Parts: sequence; C-alpha cells; structure tokens
Amino acid sequence: MELNDCINFELNSVQNAVFNYFKGKLSPYDVTPIQYALLKCLWTEDMQTPTQLAQTLHLDTSSITGILARLEKKELIERIYNQQDRRSIHVHLLESGVALQKPIEDAIMEANKEIITGIDPEDYKFFRSQLKIIEANAKSK
Repeated sequence: MELNDCINFELNSVQNAVFNYFKGKLSPYDVTPIQYALLKCLWTEDMQTPTQLAQTLHLDTSSITGILARLEKKELIERIYNQQDRRSIHVHLLESGVALQKPIEDAIMEANKEIITGIDPEDYKFFRSQLKIIEANAKSK
C-alpha cells in the first residue's frame, strides 16, 4: 500500500493542516486549538470537573491538567478546590475567559467557513457522516 493510500496518513495530513490553520486564527487571542476547545466547554457550562472536561474532549485527565495549568497561568480560568476534599476540583471561567468568548467564537466560525469553502453543504454533511463511521470502526476493533 502506498503511504498516500493509508487512511491514517491521509487523516493525519488533513488534521495537521486544519490544526495549523486554526492555530493561526487563534494566535491573536493567545489560545491554542485545544485551549479553545476547553474554553468552549466552560462557555457552555461553567464549573465542570477536570474529569468531565476530559470525557467531553476525549483526553486523559493528565492532559487536561496541563491545559488547565496553562489557562490558569493566562488568568482565563481558576481551579476551585472543595474545602472538605482537596481532590475535588471544579474549573471556573474568570472574567477574562468570558470576555474572549465572542471574539474567539467569531474567529472559529469564520475559520470553519473558510476551511470548507467550495464544498457543497450536502457533501459536507455526507463527509461528516463518513468520519463518524471511520471513528466507530476504529473504536470497535
């Protein structure tokens, strides 16, 4: 099999290109694509636990811990520890994190439009359904 015929290589190539494109769109806000994803979770529902965030983003909790540390350093979020059980943590958006919602979501919406330019909406819907099948196949094997 040629490398270009391998689904893993093709998906990885596309993912890298899209990731770098979105990284550039998010750079004015000093946020990476994965940091955006975590912020998006909190914009949807504040005060989630790291475990909830990890499940939503399909990441392990140690990866979430690193992302939270970087967002906390940027003063976009804070971790709130339960006084009775210091192992119990909830993540809270700070005002600066809330303030980024509109400009970042506008940038993401525009980037999505740009990245799928030239694709018929029905074709795009079909493409997404095929990606879900590929994901399900990979998870079931």
